[in-house]
Amino acid sequence: MRTLSRLVHYARPLHHIFPEYIVYTLLGIVFGLMNFTLLIPILQLLFEQGHAPVTEKPVFHLSFDYIRDAFNYTFNTIITQHGKFNALAFVCGLVGISILLANVFRYMAVRVLLRLRLRLMEAVRVRLYEKYLQQSLSYHHNQSKGDLLMVMTTEVQEIESSVVSGLQVLLRDPFVVVAYFGILFYWSPQLTLFTLIFLPVTGGIISAITRQLKKLNYFSQEMMSSIISQTDESISGIRQVQSFLAEQLMNSRFRGINQRFSRHSKHLFGKKELAAPISEVLGVLAALTLILFGGYLILNGKSNLGGSGFIAYLALYTQIIQPLKNLSQTSSTLQRGIVACEKIFRVLDTNVSITNPPQPVRKKSFDRELVFDRVSFRYKETRVLQDIRLTIPKGKTVALVGESGSGKSTLADLIPRFYDVEEGAILVDGVNIRNLDLNDLRSLVAIVSQDSFLFNDTVYNNIALGRPDATEAEVEEAARVANAHGFIGQMEEGYNTLTGERGVKLSGGQRQRISIARAVLKNAPILILDEATSALDTESEQLVQEALQHLMKDRTSLVIAHRLSTVRHADEIIVLHRGKMVERGTHDSLLAAQGYYKRLVDLQEVK
Repeated sequence: MRTLSRLVHYARPLHHIFPEYIVYTLLGIVFGLMNFTLLIPILQLLFEQGHAPVTEKPVFHLSFDYIRDAFNYTFNTIITQHGKFNALAFVCGLVGISILLANVFRYMAVRVLLRLRLRLMEAVRVRLYEKYLQQSLSYHHNQSKGDLLMVMTTEVQEIESSVVSGLQVLLRDPFVVVAYFGILFYWSPQLTLFTLIFLPVTGGIISAITRQLKKLNYFSQEMMSSIISQTDESISGIRQVQSFLAEQLMNSRFRGINQRFSRHSKHLFGKKELAAPISEVLGVLAALTLILFGGYLILNGKSNLGGSGFIAYLALYTQIIQPLKNLSQTSSTLQRGIVACEKIFRVLDTNVSITNPPQPVRKKSFDRELVFDRVSFRYKETRVLQDIRLTIPKGKTVALVGESGSGKSTLADLIPRFYDVEEGAILVDGVNIRNLDLNDLRSLVAIVSQDSFLFNDTVYNNIALGRPDATEAEVEEAARVANAHGFIGQMEEGYNTLTGERGVKLSGGQRQRISIARAVLKNAPILILDEATSALDTESEQLVQEALQHLMKDRTSLVIAHRLSTVRHADEIIVLHRGKMVERGTHDSLLAAQGYYKRLVDLQEVK
């Protein structure tokens, strides 16, 4: 129940919907009951049976007896003055009106609940999406993308189809059951008490069937997450799968996961579908028993119901079976939704590790220097950086070199707080970045990486990602600086051309230059170039390198490179080895030292 109460918490801004829904539901029930109540005079009239007519107008008093006597008085008056056929037409007209009003109010209730349903799911999806964007890189590296997509899609849909549907039953059917049983009890206490004997029996059997549904649902959803993850990885790595002839291996893995999912789904759906036929069989048996018992009472004069009353009683009783079935099945329906809720709240309850300080320092400019003061960092149990001491004055270019895994990219990722340092501090103009407003800090930094990620959007919107309010002239000028305006103009739709998923419609050099244009437009004073040219051919590298030179002008730059020829003009080169700074200096001084840097240069045959 705690899980469901947390879900309902998201509907608090919609609290006014619940009274509106209850009012429409009650009105629908009232007019629905009138349909069956009016069956009695119709049957009595058709079969010329009935009680003594009411010839005196009853005195008003608030009770069901007054409503019944007033109707019978009106009905008898119409028969006396206008004949039986007109009386029959009158009652049929009332039935038609009550059916119309009952269905109008039921529809209004459904519309109200639909509004609640859609807005509730919208709020959950938005909260999940916000949570994903707030989480650090560590969180996303440790989570399966398939699991995260599963929560956003399948789990939210499960809530919509089970929990919200279950809430609809809980908010409507108890009123229906109480109202219908009230009328049934008023008509015949003996018959109604007899029917109540079957309710605990039915509920107990259905409950026994659905006890294990929660466990089975949870496992099925875990398997579906594995299916999504496997499919996503295979599609993302289709080039590798096909080039290494791994189709058979991937098919085998997928079939294994899919078969396990199917086996457990078979158990789950078997138990789920068993509830409906059992409850239906029990309902029919109860109705047959009721007919026998009611017939015995009527035939032996032990009930005030006549034949027409008993037929109306049975008609009303059949209408109560479905709400009772809905209530009995709500438990299994809610179990599925509760499992989905638990997975969603597990995501929402995960702490965001990179957050703003309670009283952040606001900073809009970079004025003096960026300092790494004895910085250390580790991924879980693996130490990646150790005792880094480095000062980067404003306007200078510092290059980081070293073998793969030496900590170059990690050091750069610490600046915009994609990760937080474990020991030491990073200072911007003497202020610890953990004390700065996170948005202010990241506005000071622009990043161009080897993996130039583009969104499936227009070229224009990809360039304007950091400044959606930029003018068309500013976007075009950024593209010119990045040597991108020329090829963009040759595209069929120019800046309105869609780049495709991850920029698949563009070449590597084109994607990189659009990424550089994005950084140019952001106009941040601190620039991080993370192997920005390592994956390009010679011609593309030259164009990108020219764009980077324009971008780095008058900026403080941290350049990460495997190709040492691209960093020979840096103001200072930092050599990292296994997370430690082993050498530092200019290109010429490091060559003269005949140390680790010289060995890297010789390996690349850089002259």
